[in-house]
Amino acid sequence: MDPQYIQNLRYKLQKRVSRLHGVDTDESFLFTLSQFWRFFDRQPTFVGIAQELLANFPNLDQDVDRIFAREGLYGETEEEAAALGYKVLRRLINEERGLSAIGLAYKRVGRDSPSRDAVREIHLDPFYEYVDEQLDDNRAMLALLMRYKHRSEWFNYERLWEISQTSSAAEKELALDLYAYLYDQGIDFNIETESIRGRIDLIASQGSDDPLLLDTKIFDDNSRGKYYIRKGFNQIYTYTQQHNEAFGFLVIFKTTSKDLRLSLKQMGDVPIISHNYKTIFFIVIDIYPHDKPVSNRSPLQAVEISEQEFVTILEESEKDTT
Repeated sequence: MDPQYIQNLRYKLQKRVSRLHGVDTDESFLFTLSQFWRFFDRQPTFVGIAQELLANFPNLDQDVDRIFAREGLYGETEEEAAALGYKVLRRLINEERGLSAIGLAYKRVGRDSPSRDAVREIHLDPFYEYVDEQLDDNRAMLALLMRYKHRSEWFNYERLWEISQTSSAAEKELALDLYAYLYDQGIDFNIETESIRGRIDLIASQGSDDPLLLDTKIFDDNSRGKYYIRKGFNQIYTYTQQHNEAFGFLVIFKTTSKDLRLSLKQMGDVPIISHNYKTIFFIVIDIYPHDKPVSNRSPLQAVEISEQEFVTILEESEKDTT
């Protein structure tokens, strides 16, 4: 499974970075770099990844000043090199004689394209690789979640349905079933059922400061209906802000015969909302025990939630906190 949304983003990013590697004059490099940033800034997912990265290195401006003053500096880690690359690439399009300064900073004098080589090798590639890896990590997680969805709907829906109807802690037990599956697939994590500002199913990679935010909800079109799912979206979105993460995942177990129709701008195998540079993925898992095959069922009744309804609850929440 290769979710089309992320695959498409990766392809577009790769194509534009290839252009930057292919230009053969300083003037064309700077023009292409300016085009790159116009493209990058129109993609909320990319901007969210960059914001998350920069928040981990808030004091790089002085290092960038030193680089443009012809002092060759490098990031101590891959992440710091990526953040430094972002800052340098941003500043290049507005810095007169910036390319030549960088060539001198990294002692690339005498090569055919010393300044461009230095920028591409030391600053562009680490930043591009960081963004690409972030996309790839989330593509892999989406693939696992989609495989879990199919596994649950095809083979385990009776067991999961029973949990949803008999357990007093149904959402937690369904979440544990998902976590057990992810663990079996080689995902190492810690689960925190409590956070300082509220409850969340927070999966964090062992030994990592880069948490994966995933929350599970039941949709039964009763006490856990449309508004409940909108609140769940508000929760996961809020946690992406609190934990400074670009991505969040909301897994919804549907326990009603009615369809849950998410009317969003970005649809496909995985519905997506990108808002204020945060990207939330929705995985809806149908565990209702339908008594007829799809071909013999009556037309589905649908409960529809529009993107505007999701955004509205965010706006309402923001008003409540001001």
